[in-house]
Amino acid sequence: MAAITPLGVLFLVFLLEIKHFIFDAPLQTSVMVADKAIYGKKMGLVHAGLHGIGTFIVLPIAGVAWAPAAILALGEAVIHYHLDYSKENFVKSKGWTPRDSWFWWSLATDQALHHFSYLAIALIVVVWL
Repeated sequence: MAAITPLGVLFLVFLLEIKHFIFDAPLQTSVMVADKAIYGKKMGLVHAGLHGIGTFIVLPIAGVAWAPAAILALGEAVIHYHLDYSKENFVKSKGWTPRDSWFWWSLATDQALHHFSYLAIALIVVVWL
């Protein structure tokens, strides 16, 4: 891959953010949300897997070769899964619901960590690929 331009980095992060919105909002079902709290449960894995597939689609569009795109997408799916699992169980252990401000702090932290993972992907693409 040729060196990525600053505009290319912004384009990559933009595509990852669009992907995140699609898979974390309109395409996420209530069953996925429920299953994210149980380690290894099917729909929690499907949710994270869809994020990985989305990342695998986005990276080549931004100019990343298929093999590194596959590795980064797999890594992102694993990280996404464990962030969701951890957040769901932390919130559950505290008994927080959407009526509690700490629920929203937890959700915002979870989302920020997902977005930071996209910045990490962009960093990897810039520095190593």
